[in-house]
Amino acid sequence: MGKSIVCLALVAAAFAAGCSSAEEQPEEAAETPRVSELPQPTTGPYVSVAVDNHFHDIHPEDDIEIAAHRPFVIRNDGRNLHNVSIASVAFDFDIRPGRQIYLEPVGQELGLGEHTIVCKYHADQGMTGKITIVDE
Repeated sequence: MGKSIVCLALVAAAFAAGCSSAEEQPEEAAETPRVSELPQPTTGPYVSVAVDNHFHDIHPEDDIEIAAHRPFVIRNDGRNLHNVSIASVAFDFDIRPGRQIYLEPVGQELGLGEHTIVCKYHADQGMTGKITIVDE
């Protein structure tokens, strides 16, 4: 039994050493920039997902620009009813779960410039977005 305890202690020590957070990162890894978001494609539809009472990929602070010739899609991937209201163009539509709104081309549907998007059901929870339609 004494050998088993010694072996167990050695395994535990080796495991603890391998899990230590005091290890330094390799120098090259520390200097490599990290990508927090994948870049959006510049062709095809620009897609925002409405889920968790949030519009993904159109955060107001992200300064999202979409070329006027591209389609713009908002998909409801959640379980709640959401709404897309754009006051600048009197746009107000509900999106049921599993459905989407498809604007093609977005410049013709909304016009050039900045547009704030709000879910009237969840605006109090911060469900807003912003896009700028540009002529490219």
